[in-house]
Amino acid sequence: MEIKLHANATTTPRTRRYLQESDKSDRELAVELGISVTTVRRWRKREQVSDNHTTPKVIHKAMRQEQVSLINALRDATGAPLDELLLLVNEGLGISVSRATLNRYLKPAAASRQGAPLQGTKALKAGLIPQRLELHHLPLSLHMDDGGEQHLLWAREPISGWCFARLYAGISPQLVTNWAKELLKACPADIQSVETFGLTMRLNLDGVVIKNSAAKHSAVQVTVPLGEIIPRVNVEPAGQLLMRIGEFYNQGKAQKKLGDTTPQAFLEALRRTD
Repeated sequence: MEIKLHANATTTPRTRRYLQESDKSDRELAVELGISVTTVRRWRKREQVSDNHTTPKVIHKAMRQEQVSLINALRDATGAPLDELLLLVNEGLGISVSRATLNRYLKPAAASRQGAPLQGTKALKAGLIPQRLELHHLPLSLHMDDGGEQHLLWAREPISGWCFARLYAGISPQLVTNWAKELLKACPADIQSVETFGLTMRLNLDGVVIKNSAAKHSAVQVTVPLGEIIPRVNVEPAGQLLMRIGEFYNQGKAQKKLGDTTPQAFLEALRRTD
């Protein structure tokens, strides 16, 4: 019978059986066989003499399909690399997942992200200036326990990745304008223009060039309570959680592509040098 031993094994099945049947002390056996006391004790506690299988007996899917879709959408929206996305998923959404598992569920970047402009220090070296914002409107059809129809307004500065999002139960031209003004006030960059996606309402922003894109987002339907998809929603309202995730991403962790600064600090530093 062919016996396959672990590559780093220091004992054979015959030696292991000898350890299990011997009346000598652990230390005596270790000296006799030239192995550690820990190895002696490990095999004396076992009944079998073969190596344990390293593959899990039961393999569980780490995430629901809704979570996979959400995380991929979050990656495409923020442009976050794997390590930053892992923080957003674990700390922000409350979904416990390892780096390897998260990477396994990520789909290839959306075509819009594949052709995205340079970011961070590479963008600055190419002469690009962070002075434009992308504004998005995404209608949501949530479970009745989560308020039913909702509207997600979110924005992103493409060079730094800085983002800003709010969730509203209703929507109107005045609400969108007020949100955009709040956005401009919060953004540390000197914004000169905005490009809207899915916003058909006219914005009134003095001194800012507005470009309307024809691209629209289809309404997203969520048929189960958000708490089953985003565990953090069970202890924090979705609107507040969204704001906190934005602040966490903007100010929480330094990013290599931004010269080891956060998106917030990256834009603030550029503004001070102008």
